[in-house]
Amino acid sequence: MTRLARWAAVLGLTLMASVSGCDRGSSAQPPGCAIPTAPPAGAYAPSGSAPGGGGLVVVDHGFTEVGGRFNVSLGGLVRNTSEKIAYRTEVRLRITDGQGRDAVHPSQAAWLLQEIPVIRPGEVAAIGVTLNTRTDVSPDETPDRVTSFAVKLGSSTWLPVEDGAWFPAFPVTVERIERNGAASVDGGVRYSVASTACRQMIARGTGAVFLDKSGAVVGGLIDVAGGAIHCGKSGFTDKTVASDIPLGIDEAKTVVTEYCDVAKSQWGVYRPSGAPIN
Repeated sequence: MTRLARWAAVLGLTLMASVSGCDRGSSAQPPGCAIPTAPPAGAYAPSGSAPGGGGLVVVDHGFTEVGGRFNVSLGGLVRNTSEKIAYRTEVRLRITDGQGRDAVHPSQAAWLLQEIPVIRPGEVAAIGVTLNTRTDVSPDETPDRVTSFAVKLGSSTWLPVEDGAWFPAFPVTVERIERNGAASVDGGVRYSVASTACRQMIARGTGAVFLDKSGAVVGGLIDVAGGAIHCGKSGFTDKTVASDIPLGIDEAKTVVTEYCDVAKSQWGVYRPSGAPIN
């Protein structure tokens, strides 16, 4: 993986003289824009143990069977309790049945591996997905029943809070939940996003989490089909991400996170086993 430190060492002082003192990316970015165009170097360490104390914690997670037992909606909220920026955090989701077996349908397993590009100090990020469960555990191909859902955080690249200008915020306003009928789980989340970015960034998906009236997480989604509009300079309004949405949620508590990165993922279109879906 290319690191900012290597990039700076190769290009040296010639390039540094061609950009303003706050620029630490490549010459392709707008003058005066502090956002780098290569993944920044930092301290690679477990997500739960940031240098100096604190780390990432899963504050809540939960699931709901939706659209019949063949689909399950998973969601989780991850908080950064440290004073460091967590960059490219590895996330692994797992669902199991009553016998402790993986309950995900094999064709859907890749969606259980995700990456959160950035979580700033004190910030909460939404992670989620809607999956099919396996059908090979009974003679009549009855979908497997999920009894347990776990969220495991891998490692993060930890950066000082002073590098915050590298990661502009994309504040989200959830406008409403739309359903194809009052009793239907088929629908979407309509939302708007503001932008504080000084250049186009790389869109790596949208995560959403649904909560019930007590505030407990009951499901979520990820949309990786979004284009450049998601992480641009101007933001957008009235965007909808479609998914199965659990009934009985408190729509006003829905949490949406835009996944915006300074550079493309190291993985190409054909991702190897073990690479995040986004």
